[in-house]
Amino acid sequence: MFSSNTNSFTPSSRKIGPLSGRMVRGCVFLLALDLLTGSPNAQTTDGRAVIIDGDTIALGSERVRILNIDAPETRNARCEAELVAGLKAKERLATLLRSGLIEVDRHGEDRYRRTLARVSAGGRDVGEVLVRERLALPWHDGPEARDKRAAHWCG
Repeated sequence: MFSSNTNSFTPSSRKIGPLSGRMVRGCVFLLALDLLTGSPNAQTTDGRAVIIDGDTIALGSERVRILNIDAPETRNARCEAELVAGLKAKERLATLLRSGLIEVDRHGEDRYRRTLARVSAGGRDVGEVLVRERLALPWHDGPEARDKRAAHWCG
């Protein structure tokens, strides 16, 4: 079922066969229908997801933070181990997003005005995969949780 909160995209590096071409046309139709009905969460995209880091992507001009996970930092890493782990998470996220149709289920915004969303690709929740593979941690808010995340990545 397609809701106004969910949009689908195809990754740019995937070749489209006859069956997946029908899926793409169907998704384009649903996106157009969503736009025509005035949904505030609808958007158009050329199908490219830009990986910002292990828990943030850009879809067009929209920054999307993957809901309920925290990947190690790459830009402001607190130690070399965190930087290395962050680069691994970013690489794995890119691989996951190339695995199939990308679905974004929006849940508001964070304090930096990024869209908070569950992101799936190829039918798999990418946040759950990153946590299961220990490339990200479950998100917990607050200063104590922030200190625990830093200690986890930097020892």
